[in-house]
Amino acid sequence: MAEKTLKVGSFMVWLWVILLVIILNIVQVPLLFLGNGALGVRILWSVVYLAGFIATIILGLWVYHRVHPVKWQRLSGKDWWLMIRGYVFVIVVEMVLGVLNNLIYHQTSTANNQAIASFMGQGTLTLVLLSLTAVFASPIIEEVTFRGLLVDGCFPAKMFWIPIIVSGVAFSIVHMSSNPISWLIYAVMGGTFAYVYKRTGKLQSTIILHGFNNLIAVGAMLWTLH
Repeated sequence: MAEKTLKVGSFMVWLWVILLVIILNIVQVPLLFLGNGALGVRILWSVVYLAGFIATIILGLWVYHRVHPVKWQRLSGKDWWLMIRGYVFVIVVEMVLGVLNNLIYHQTSTANNQAIASFMGQGTLTLVLLSLTAVFASPIIEEVTFRGLLVDGCFPAKMFWIPIIVSGVAFSIVHMSSNPISWLIYAVMGGTFAYVYKRTGKLQSTIILHGFNNLIAVGAMLWTLH
């Protein structure tokens, strides 16, 4: 019997988006226990942490396939060029807003990045696991949730700018922001990822873009920590 698909715009799709956001926060709870305790206990929490991310990715991709039951297509040269332009746009906006954030609020980094850097400083195990999930796991879950399900599953295909804006706003809400400028940084980032997704129609385009963005951000944090 063929697997049933989820109807675009249905209550169930919205529910899945909310549920995945909640789960994404829950799977990060083990980070609170990785910096203390005996080595065996910390290793156990590490396994729980990684298992939680793997299970969430599998669940997210399963739901996404029910909304978007089309086989993944290979990225074209045009797709890669759009991804590069999207990334450059995000970096330029981050630089401009970062300067404003420093001038107005005297912050050299967003509250979200400060929290991540704080966790990284707790120990080598936390640093390694958080770096790995930030680059390879979180981009998959967040793109499935805020682009694949929210953009594709909650809005009709003919809509363009409204789902992009909603995606950017939702993406920013789940990232800690202590002021409007910091909030705008993540909103622009999420909206740009949504724009790239709408233009390419391929979720891997924004997963790669998001992962590369996190890789650079994590690298910068590691540089400052050491």
